[in-house]
Amino acid sequence: MLVRNASVLWRELDGEAILLDPQAGCSYTLNPVGTLVWTLLDGQHNTEDIVATICKAYEVEPEQASQDVEQLLDDLLTNKLATTASPSPV
Repeated sequence: MLVRNASVLWRELDGEAILLDPQAGCSYTLNPVGTLVWTLLDGQHNTEDIVATICKAYEVEPEQASQDVEQLLDDLLTNKLATTASPSPV
């Protein structure tokens, strides 16, 4: 499960998220679908939950949503905007 990097600052404007990584000095813009994915990276939603939410919100096929979500998550990880969540103790 992925979560947003806590050091990344972000704001949602007109349905799009603007992300600022102060450590790297870079900013990123996410479209509305990416913004929805970003908001779901809260440690409570796994990839399957995110794909299901995208399918419901945008009436897209699960295969396409899964590919797009995986690509975005890979990009977020590569740019250190998201990290892998530690498993919560039982």
